[in-house]
Amino acid sequence: MIRRLRGELLGRADGVVEVLTGDGVGYEIGVPLGLAGRLPPEGSEVELHTVLVVRDDAFELFGFETAGDRELFQRLRVPSGVGPRLALAILGALRPERVVRAIRAKDHRTLQTVSGVGKKTAERIVIELTDKLDDLGDMGDDPVPGDGVAAAAVQALRGLGYARSQSEQAVGRALQGLAEAGGADVGAEELVRRALRHV
Repeated sequence: MIRRLRGELLGRADGVVEVLTGDGVGYEIGVPLGLAGRLPPEGSEVELHTVLVVRDDAFELFGFETAGDRELFQRLRVPSGVGPRLALAILGALRPERVVRAIRAKDHRTLQTVSGVGKKTAERIVIELTDKLDDLGDMGDDPVPGDGVAAAAVQALRGLGYARSQSEQAVGRALQGLAEAGGADVGAEELVRRALRHV
């Protein structure tokens, strides 16, 4: 298993880079769309977290910026109908954080924005992976927008077991209700109490 590869970046194209290691071996590595452009200039040293996929007719090496991205790629390959190429396409079209958030929120539509992911495939990904991403931590949790009270309320709802998207929607509705009632300032505890009416 080749889990990490460091060497000189020799060349790049959409979805592929070539890296020459210190022992003189050049590797062609498939990468998520967009990653090649974010790497340093050719001739620079690069390090990628890698996965070696062995098939009957080929050995394919895929590379990622972080160990978390590599692990998410591995998880995406689990559902039937999702091979390494489609998993790579998903991570190239959507940021890893967005992929995790979509799966946790059972958001099929976001997954279907990726070319090659139809309704059934998106449903399979969600069904098979929803409860299998917990060990990835808060990879899918971008900072909550808004002031401290709203963010604290969202975090409190998440602590009660509600999904992020559901928590944000509930807090948003509670804030909208407060604004319509005259915009009274409330603390996080009161905002949580009002948000609970909308979950």
